[in-house]
Amino acid sequence: MQASAEIRKKLATIIGHLICRCIREARMIPYVLNRDEMINLLVADPVRFEKLVREEHAADASQSKTDLTVHMDAVEELGKLDELETFEKPFWDGPEVDLAPILNLTNQLTRTFSVYLGNSATLFDKGFEEFMDKFRESLRQKGMILQTVDFTPDDVALLESSAISYLSKGEFLQAFTYDRLLTSQIMINQVVNLPATGFSVREDLIRRAVNESGQYPALVKFILRVSYISHGVWDDLFPILIKQLHRHSEDEKITRLFDLIDRDIVFLCNLLCRSYGEIRELSAAQRRQAIEDGVRNYLEKK
Repeated sequence: MQASAEIRKKLATIIGHLICRCIREARMIPYVLNRDEMINLLVADPVRFEKLVREEHAADASQSKTDLTVHMDAVEELGKLDELETFEKPFWDGPEVDLAPILNLTNQLTRTFSVYLGNSATLFDKGFEEFMDKFRESLRQKGMILQTVDFTPDDVALLESSAISYLSKGEFLQAFTYDRLLTSQIMINQVVNLPATGFSVREDLIRRAVNESGQYPALVKFILRVSYISHGVWDDLFPILIKQLHRHSEDEKITRLFDLIDRDIVFLCNLLCRSYGEIRELSAAQRRQAIEDGVRNYLEKK
């Protein structure tokens, strides 16, 4: 059957709500505190420790008699991407900076990101399958059979509106997670045909944030940092950002981008494929040229 505009609109709305629900539910990750961690927490924050114990008992979530199971808020933890600003120290002038705290936090965020993204995809797969079973059954009872639905640009705009809502609140993690769930799931492709050309949620999101002067620096920092805490899974955002800036001759914003790269030690080392010690041997002018060359080479490889 050919899906009516009403059915397409209903399907787009429900898919959008389902993705948002999965993003919301995926943020709570069970985490087991061992005995030493419990003692440290009890000493540092006895009120929170007591609260966690009560929550575990109420949820009957105990894994053992010696450990404490808590639910970590992954989105809150990943909010520490912003805390990396505390490491924006004078890396290149003065004595060498101890990178251990930066690398430890980076590794912690990498683990949290992986679990969060896996949770989101798993919840969405299950939720979407359950929804489509009910949706097809409701149509079958009306004598209709639904194979795939060809979404129009208006249907896509309705789908994209939730991602834009996240973006407008500065919730980049949720906005781009929405994009991944919408465009990377085999399940959706079995039901919905998204426009083959001219449709890219992540490009639309980046273009909007670039054009918002108040969001631009935060967007850049997010894209730089998520490129390495995702172990390259989300590093496609960086070339989209660069192409967007070049396409519209955003010279001032490109200069700002180079400044921010210069202050992100992990991204810079990865970009130049050099160690902290090797980069410190460069002059400021040599370092800036290396950044410009590194970005150009990055784009050519993509």
